[in-house]
Amino acid sequence: MHSLEIKEAQDLVYEHLEKIGYTESETESTHAFLHLVEEIGETSRSLLHRETERGDFANRTDPGVLKEEVGDVLWQIMKLASYLDMNLEEAFEEVLEKNRNKN
Repeated sequence: MHSLEIKEAQDLVYEHLEKIGYTESETESTHAFLHLVEEIGETSRSLLHRETERGDFANRTDPGVLKEEVGDVLWQIMKLASYLDMNLEEAFEEVLEKNRNKN
């Protein structure tokens, strides 16, 4: 797979959601935001289990799972931006510029 521009990736996420009919059942940006929070929680759980080595949980947390969870977070961010009719690439470029100008 070739490298994707942020806008291209965002469009692919939304196209896939439309194709499978997901945008008909999840119609509000708040739904997308709640899914984002859910994925952040799953990432948090994976990190916590890895870092604290808590019994059986540590044995089930491998780098592949964590990579997937972080990927899910990115997916949900792109979905949320689409639901808000926001160009995520432009938003990121603006934040990048703002942070570069901080002293």
